[in-house]
Amino acid sequence: MKRILIALIGLASLVSAADARKPNIILIFTDDQGYNDLGCFGSTKIKTPNIDRMAAEGVRLTSFYAQPVCGVSRAALMTGSYPIRVAEPGNVKRLHTVPHPQEVTMAEVLKSAGYATALIGKWHLGLNGEGPANTDPPTMPNAQGFDYFYGTPKYNGATVRVQDTPMRSPIMRNHEVVVKAVQSWDHITADYTREALAWIGKNKEQPFFLYLAHNLPHIPLGASENFKGKSAYGLYGDAIEEIDWSTGQILDQLKQLGLDDNTLVVFTSDNGPWIETTPGMKPGGKPFIPRDHSGTADPLRGWKMSAWDGGCRVPFVARWPGKIPGGRVSDGIFSTMDLLPTFAQIAAAKLPEDRTLDGRDGTLFLTGETDSSPREDYLYYTGCRLTGVRVGQWKLVLPRPANPPGTGWWGRMIEAVKEASLFDLDADPGETTNLAAKHSDVAERLMQRIEQARAELGDIDRTGSGARFFDPGERRLESGAKKQASAKPPTSAYDDFKPVGHLRFRFEGDDMEGWRIIEGTFAQVVTDMSSLPRSKDQPFAREGAHHLSTVVLADGKSATDSQVGVIQSPAFKLEGDQAAFLVSGGFDKEKLFIALVDADTSEVLIRAGGENDTRMRRVIWDVSKWKGRSVRFQVVDHKTAGWGHLNADDFSVQGTPGS
Repeated sequence: MKRILIALIGLASLVSAADARKPNIILIFTDDQGYNDLGCFGSTKIKTPNIDRMAAEGVRLTSFYAQPVCGVSRAALMTGSYPIRVAEPGNVKRLHTVPHPQEVTMAEVLKSAGYATALIGKWHLGLNGEGPANTDPPTMPNAQGFDYFYGTPKYNGATVRVQDTPMRSPIMRNHEVVVKAVQSWDHITADYTREALAWIGKNKEQPFFLYLAHNLPHIPLGASENFKGKSAYGLYGDAIEEIDWSTGQILDQLKQLGLDDNTLVVFTSDNGPWIETTPGMKPGGKPFIPRDHSGTADPLRGWKMSAWDGGCRVPFVARWPGKIPGGRVSDGIFSTMDLLPTFAQIAAAKLPEDRTLDGRDGTLFLTGETDSSPREDYLYYTGCRLTGVRVGQWKLVLPRPANPPGTGWWGRMIEAVKEASLFDLDADPGETTNLAAKHSDVAERLMQRIEQARAELGDIDRTGSGARFFDPGERRLESGAKKQASAKPPTSAYDDFKPVGHLRFRFEGDDMEGWRIIEGTFAQVVTDMSSLPRSKDQPFAREGAHHLSTVVLADGKSATDSQVGVIQSPAFKLEGDQAAFLVSGGFDKEKLFIALVDADTSEVLIRAGGENDTRMRRVIWDVSKWKGRSVRFQVVDHKTAGWGHLNADDFSVQGTPGS
């Protein structure tokens, strides 16, 4: 289906007069903005006159759902699907979802209908790789339907101040790094606004889709001189008020260009506010995020990463003069997943027909032609763990421990629920009063919906019948679930991959099969350790009983990232088009990777690594351009912390040894 959509892009040069009248679509997506953090949603400290005007001239939805965390939220938005359904590279379900290149994105759907497409802002849907700024080009915006990209490949940071960590985000324009390391976020909103206005002006003669994904108000915060220190809510309020100014600039330009009546503008957030005053909100813990650096979800319970409504229920405003009646407010359930089919309907674009989407076309709902939302329910997923469901006014929350297994770093923000709990969100948006005993029939009905979701989409302990996979092998979790009565026993199943050539390194003999350590020291470079000591629920999934490792100590039971060095294979003449191997661990373009190198000069021809995972994933390289050269495999580990190791196995290639 994706090939068909891309082929249709070639028809863009034949855009007709009818196409030129298609409505433009602008989606403004903020980062970590709370439900209460707009004037039109109740804030008395943050002034947002432009977005409030959008609400007065359009529609405001008070039961609009995203997802609880950045990456999964953006995946749901782009694919129109629950992230647990979305296919990912290597079938690894990551805590920040990375859609497989064969997934069809919102941008690709609209581009196939003749739209110019741009992402200005945060992407956060890509892998680490060989591209600029350690990106993986096939999972970056320009390969996923966007004609133009200007922004950050991932997030802006995870600390209150930029200087609190060595981490610095780059800014890219398409495939080029234009800012290597951002030192201050004070001018990012103005920067994106300038880019957005210029791009709109350049594409005013054709239908366009602009996805403006602000980095703020995610920490570290920033605001320009005209806004810093002006809000009654501190720096967080300053950042929101500058985003409101940016929104006003875009609305003004649409009027100046005569595009106002033909442009749908949507404003919403990716998840709830990042409220974490101490790490994990532990009483008496070390101070972390000051309250004037994060937002408010009132009257909802919870925050970003939590399984309560405050984690995923966000403000939503849409404006389209002449199409959306002004001043309308609806509490109908709607979600980011619904925007893809809605935009497709508005643009007369075709949705992919070879897969199931979870989104519903809400065109008539947004325009007020019906008061009923096309969405009847919303499922609450924390990664791959199903935690509850909302149907109408009712929300059923499933029992769970605090910091549930399989939720990774999200888990620190998730509280225990001792028993199944039913809440009436109309009367009790703060989820304070459990009505399960009083309305057992409702709880039973919602539980049936839970079981349907588990069967079709999956859960932490099962793969759903409708989950998508484009790579061989079973589903693997980046963060495994350790203790679950209903879970299947952990499997170390090999992926049954057919070797790409007769030359193969399996490390099952008494020696290293000709591989040798050429730098540094590794205590047990060929090991029978089946998993990392602290991840016994996540076996390596290697080919046999042994594999190559840079992490195992001499006793065969312990592991450390402190070992560094280089291991290389015997030289061979490359005769085939592909090379393949299994790998887990970390990846750093300079310090930690597996490479194919020239046997004579040691020039690195191509490299890859793990994805901060324990189970090995399959890497398949196209090496046709180097056929005829004498080459080697190399395992390079110069990293001593933060997934600073590699495990590798089952190298195969067509080649002649010793050439």
